[in-house]
Amino acid sequence: MKNKLLTPIKAIDTFVKCKKEGERIPILVWDSLRTYQKWNEVELTGLLNASAYFPDIFFEKDMEKKIQHRLDEFNSRIVDIPIK
Repeated sequence: MKNKLLTPIKAIDTFVKCKKEGERIPILVWDSLRTYQKWNEVELTGLLNASAYFPDIFFEKDMEKKIQHRLDEFNSRIVDIPIK
């Protein structure tokens, strides 16, 4: 049976909490963080914000660039509707 993953927000929150308390990061947190490419804009922004305090949350090479590219994709979908 496959382990259920944490929600992205819960994974980030648990990571930060463990770092602050000097505890080991649970494997479930790392497994959840590995799915970051499927996260939405708010969750990815939270991950970037957490990295400012705990840069080791980035576990892949060029992870920050990948996240920024994904956020740029979200922003490209936004269409300005002129209001008359």
